[in-house]
This record gives sequence, structure tokens and C-alpha cells, in this order.
Amino acid sequence: MSSTSHKMGLSSLTVFVALNMMGSGIFLLPSSLAKVGSISILGWIISTLGSIALAVSFSKLSFLCPKEGGMYAYARDGVGEYAAFTETWCYWLSLWVGNVAIAIAGIGYMSYFVPELAKPMPGAIAAIIAIWFFTFLNYPGAGFIGRIQKFTSLGMLIPVGGMAVLGWFFFHPDYITGSWIVDKKQSGWDAVMAASSLTLWAFLGLESACVVTGVVENPKKNVPIATMLGTLFAAVVYILSTFAIMGVVPAKELATSAAPFSTAAQYMFGNWAGSFVSFCAVVACLGSLNGWVLTTGQVSKAAADDGMFPKIFAETNKFGTPFKGMIITGVLMTFMGYMTVSPDLASQFQIITLLCVFTNVVPYILSVAGIYKIMKDTNVSASDFTKYGLIALLAIVYCFYVLAGSGKDIVFYGSLTMLLSIPMYGWIAYSVEQKRKAQAAAAATEANA
Repeated sequence: MSSTSHKMGLSSLTVFVALNMMGSGIFLLPSSLAKVGSISILGWIISTLGSIALAVSFSKLSFLCPKEGGMYAYARDGVGEYAAFTETWCYWLSLWVGNVAIAIAGIGYMSYFVPELAKPMPGAIAAIIAIWFFTFLNYPGAGFIGRIQKFTSLGMLIPVGGMAVLGWFFFHPDYITGSWIVDKKQSGWDAVMAASSLTLWAFLGLESACVVTGVVENPKKNVPIATMLGTLFAAVVYILSTFAIMGVVPAKELATSAAPFSTAAQYMFGNWAGSFVSFCAVVACLGSLNGWVLTTGQVSKAAADDGMFPKIFAETNKFGTPFKGMIITGVLMTFMGYMTVSPDLASQFQIITLLCVFTNVVPYILSVAGIYKIMKDTNVSASDFTKYGLIALLAIVYCFYVLAGSGKDIVFYGSLTMLLSIPMYGWIAYSVEQKRKAQAAAAATEANA
């Protein structure tokens, strides 16, 4: 039979891309956006277009530079060794910072059943306990993680998809018009910038959409199309669900809600619906946290294996789990959880989300910027260079736009964190250079054999 009989076509790949992008990060986002106002729908639109530009750029890079490492390889081959290290450093930061946000979202929905958890310190302590619980749960390795992730996806799709459809039957247009811009001192432009920075959080992970090209029918055609369609599908669900919530729950209550989807469900159908949505959200968030804790450990291990991180991150236990590195990351997540304690969980989530977006956008810029040199090195046609060069430029401009909208405090602390990569790279630069020379010599020997 045909060799393509078991490969994904356009429709199945589109669904894969959408589900891969849609995660538990959406659950507290309506509360953060309610602090900006219903003008945030414009931020959703800008983030959708920017995310498509990023995703298409990564799709092209995956064909031009089909090497292990993904964004790391794009930054290294297209910009340079230090850029690759900064990409790895910031991406690792974004992973464990994002884990804290996911834990806070899960505890926020758990507070629907235990109201005490909605208070700042009890909520932070509960989130930290969840982080350590899943850190130790991952000690035996990844054997059962995949089965848990199936329930995670279901726990996300039920409340988010349900709200996108059913919320509009309980919609109050006056809630939207009455809270178009919450902070009257803020201009419309500034409000949209702030919303764009927040909404990119929901699209993080789009860079992974191009990793399955080997099991796709006609990947050169289908991967970019599926990437765009999948991103658009996720965006439509996001926009419909969050905008519906803004029309169901009064803005002041929504802005401080620790469980916005549950609050909306309670307004629509009563307490039982709020409890059901909270249960789904807790399953989705904590199940997702379980997988991301392991992923963060594997990313730091890969960096250590390549000489980019200290060797302790590469050390594994008898199950092959980089547990020492996961313990170090757990300590950092604990510190982050305490340092960002805010008057309510929604505010704490917003701070951590923006910091996570900052540390994720920097790797995006470094990776996408590499497309120009990589296209030159691979002798793409002039039309392709112009087309994808323009798309990459739009993606980079969007990334800087998001950074500007993150707020001066996030930019300040995010920049300090990013600049820590300079002395760290100076520490490992010589060993990395020697390793690259050894790799080149080995490759030359193999070629001459």
C-alpha cells in the first residue's frame, strides 16, 4: 500500500496543531484581561496575526534547518553561538516561570471548593506544594505521563469549548460597553498593547507545531497551511470563550475572580455547573503541570549535555530522570511563587504570565532572526526569500510590540534576567568552543572514512 497511508493529512494535522497550542494557560486569562477591559478583543486579533507570522516562520525554518534542538539550532546557525545560549537560557526560564503560573491557575480553581485558597499566602503555599508534589511524582520518569495528558486535554476542552458556544446565550452587551477600557487614564493604544502581551500567553507552544513533519503527507504544503488554520481555530475558541465570559460576569467581579470560567458557569447554570467546571480546570491545570515539570527537566538536561548548562543538570537517577536538575528548578519555582504574592491570585497570575511571555518572546526573536542567514545558506529562491523574509520581519516586529506592552517593571526585571546570560556564557564559552571543534573534527573524519 501507499507509504502515506499512516501519515497525517491537512485536516488531522490542523486539529493536532490546535490542540497542541491550546492548554491550561487560558483558565485565568479572562480575569487578567478584565483588568484591561473588553477592548482586549483587539489584543486577541493582533496576537492571532502575530502568532501566525511566528508559526509560519518556524514552519519554514524546520524545512531549511532540520536539526535537533529546534529554536536552539535556528539561533545558533542563523545568529551565532551566544544567541543560541541566550535562547536556551530564556526558554528554560520561561518554562519554569510558566509552571508557576499553571500551578496558580489550578489552585485558583481549587479555591472554588476551598475558599481559603483564594487568599494570597494560602494560595501561594498551595501552588508551591503542587509544584513539589509533581516534581517528586516525576522521579520514576515519563512512563505514565502520556496517559495523564489525555485527561488534561479533555479537562481543558470541556469548559473552554462549552463557554465559547453556550456563553453567548447568557450574554449582556452592556457589560462589554460599560468596561471597554477599565483604566480611564490609559489610552486605547496602551490598553491594546497590554492585552496583546497577555493574550500571547495562550499561544505559547506554537513553535512545536512543525516538529511532526516526518509523519505528514506533503509537508511542504500542508504544514504551513495547518499551522495557520490551527492557530486560527485556537484563536476563535479563545476569543469566543473569553469575550462570552466578559458578557456573562460583571467586569469588577471578573477582574478579581480566581476561577473565571467557574464563575461564569455559575452565573449561567448555577452552583453545580461552577463545581463541574472547577473540577475540569483543576484536572487540566495540574495534569498539565505534571507534564511540564518533566519537560523543564529534560530541556535543562539537553542544555547540560550540550555543554550549555552546569553538568549537574545532566545527571540522572536510575530511571533516567534528571532529578537533581528538577530539584534545582523546584527551588527556583518556590522562590518565584513567594516573590510574586499579590492581593489576589488573578494579579499574581498576571505578573507571572507577563514575565513568562517576556522570557519566551526573546527566544522567538533570536530564532526567527536566524531565518535570513539560513535562507541565504540554503539558496532559497528570490521569491521565497522575499515572502518569508517579510513574514519573519512582521513576526519580529510583533514580538517587540509585545515586549513594549508588558510594562516597564516586567521589561526591567526580564532584561536583568536575560542579561545574566552574558557572564554565564563567558563561563562556558571556552568549553563550548572546544566541543564544537571536536564535533567538526569527528564529522570530517567520518566523511573521509
